[in-house]
Amino acid sequence: MAGILDIYMTSYRCAKLCPAATAAEYFIPNWTYTPSPSISDDHSRRPRIRLSQLTLSNFRNFNSAKADLMPGLIVIQGLNGQGKSNLLEAIYMLSVAKSPRASQDRQLVGWEMLKSGGHSQILGVARESEQTIKVQIDFEVIPAIKAAGDETAQGVASVQKSLRSNGIKRTGSEFVGVFNVVAFAVEDIELVTGGPSVRRRYLDILISQVDPAYLKALQRYQKVTTQRNNMLRLIRERRAGMDELHFWDERLCEEGAGIIERRSIAIDQLTPLAAQSHARLADGDDGLGLEYLPELGPGERPPQMRASEINDTLTQSLAVVRDREIARAVSVIGPHRDELAISLHERDAGSFSSRGQARTIALALKLAEGMLVSNVTGRSPVLALDDVLSELDIRRRRLVLEAAQEYEQVLVTTTDFAMVEAGFLEEASQFQVEDGKLTPR
Repeated sequence: MAGILDIYMTSYRCAKLCPAATAAEYFIPNWTYTPSPSISDDHSRRPRIRLSQLTLSNFRNFNSAKADLMPGLIVIQGLNGQGKSNLLEAIYMLSVAKSPRASQDRQLVGWEMLKSGGHSQILGVARESEQTIKVQIDFEVIPAIKAAGDETAQGVASVQKSLRSNGIKRTGSEFVGVFNVVAFAVEDIELVTGGPSVRRRYLDILISQVDPAYLKALQRYQKVTTQRNNMLRLIRERRAGMDELHFWDERLCEEGAGIIERRSIAIDQLTPLAAQSHARLADGDDGLGLEYLPELGPGERPPQMRASEINDTLTQSLAVVRDREIARAVSVIGPHRDELAISLHERDAGSFSSRGQARTIALALKLAEGMLVSNVTGRSPVLALDDVLSELDIRRRRLVLEAAQEYEQVLVTTTDFAMVEAGFLEEASQFQVEDGKLTPR
């Protein structure tokens, strides 16, 4: 079942389609964006969502775990390799349907189950005001086939995933965003130091949590680029004519324009929130800047980033880059090549920031994501911070925990309870993780 991260972490199903697919085989429903609500600083009256219960069965190194979770700060302590990150990974998956750490679902189930088969589950019960939301991800594991009399498995086990909310089976686009979680992990420093694809993924996950139509558009666009690239290859090999590319050109421009427009809206809203969060974490430093750089090609950039105007620009650009695309058999313009430029005092943050600065910027982006989700959905998401305190000094740890207090529920993992200042720890729910076992302290 496709989730937002499937677009980046697995080969897309469309690659299996016939490379000579025709227009009649590809139908795209009409789709338009509705601009998101404007930014508001009043969060006090908004409904708050929290995870009240989490149950894991045969997930990663958790054979069986169940926890009742309270509002407020939850501190989860454990040494490295005991399962802290796995726990937050499971909670995050209840929001986005896919693991940010695993390229295949078979990596998420217990090793023994891959040999014997069985059932794995992540089950969460969330509460929003008086409403209860039940979200679950089930994995059915079919073991690898063994030859008669041979204990060595042939092939690999297969894993079938299904998604449900309130007991009803859902598609990925229907499931994503039912329960909102914003997560930060150590590797999120790559938002600053990594390549453009990391930042595109950040944007796409953020927008998909608040706009189900956006995820569907991404899935359609990925199909378009895959089929269009196949057609470019066939033209290069003189196995197809130029006229057969026209349909895919139209589809790339139409779908791509909508995605670019929505990203532009989101970044306009995200930028002041990120600057605000960064200033709070960095002693008032308000030098963080974001700039959206859509890959529109050589066509004239529209003054207003509206889908119709973007469509026209992409159409103009495709005509100019036609020969280059055929030579490479690759679509060279469109939102799959967009960039989100991050600067600190007008200098490229990825090139000039220290590790500490990059970590602060990444955390500011995640906190801004939470604020934007809250602004658009009208409800405050759960905040999950994995090992966020380990590289911060005492003062910055306090600033992070103070910022986190604005959320209804915050889960923080640490290797040592002492990293959490006494005043925060005393008010927090506390758990320990050891060898895949979760116990309250």
